[in-house]
Amino acid sequence: NGKLWVHAPLAPTEEFFELVESCADGPDSIAHVVVPTYALEHKVFAKDALSRWPQAKLWTAPGQFSFPIRSVSDEYVWGRSVSGVLNDSDEAASSSEIPWIDEIQYETLTAGTFKVGFSQQKFYETAFFHKSSKTLIVTDSLARVQTTTPELNDPAKLLLISKRSTADAFPEDTPGARQIGWEKTALLVSYFFPEHEELDPDRFGVVTWTDGWHNNFQALAGRLLVPPVVRTLIYAQNPPEVRKWVDRVAARWDFKQIVPAHFDAP
Repeated sequence: NGKLWVHAPLAPTEEFFELVESCADGPDSIAHVVVPTYALEHKVFAKDALSRWPQAKLWTAPGQFSFPIRSVSDEYVWGRSVSGVLNDSDEAASSSEIPWIDEIQYETLTAGTFKVGFSQQKFYETAFFHKSSKTLIVTDSLARVQTTTPELNDPAKLLLISKRSTADAFPEDTPGARQIGWEKTALLVSYFFPEHEELDPDRFGVVTWTDGWHNNFQALAGRLLVPPVVRTLIYAQNPPEVRKWVDRVAARWDFKQIVPAHFDAP
């Protein structure tokens, strides 16, 4: 009907809002905002998006919570009540409950737990299938790290990370230095504490990249994979449940392209 469905809104800059709204007929064309997991970076901007688009309905993956105070109202967290929670699968719902499921189907993963404060929190992520374009939309479950430096990265941050040692002088701004910064950034994001990023035994507080990090980047980049942090911290807790979810997604949907929330897409 010409209305828009927005997945995991980004930072509420005017550029972001104008880009989304240009896909249709302005702010009034956004009908739905979806929060596909409870990971902070994928939910923190939803309230701002809903303030911009007050007519939009809010749909969330299960298990949303606030921290450190757990009993915070939806009105405080999101700026409004939640229109619906995406439990299990759209096959268990109807279009009268969720009006967009005739066009966009979903399957929700429940796998693994981790401790937040003093409470165990289950992990949820909802994957979506846009039927007309045959697009699989995921959040953290899949990624493809691009082999070359993305244009929108901050050059100063890339150059900072490109240094062999934190004690080294700032390097000259060259395409090669930016590429080194990008490769190390991708390793840091993917592993948190990657191999070959080591404390210098002779200089207190100094971190040095040792030989081998570039080979690790080459093994990581340019292919579709489960992000190592997600695989190790979450999926490894309950591989059978993850396998069931993957099998449902693969068997049910004949997707031709994948759009993840991180790195390269589609």
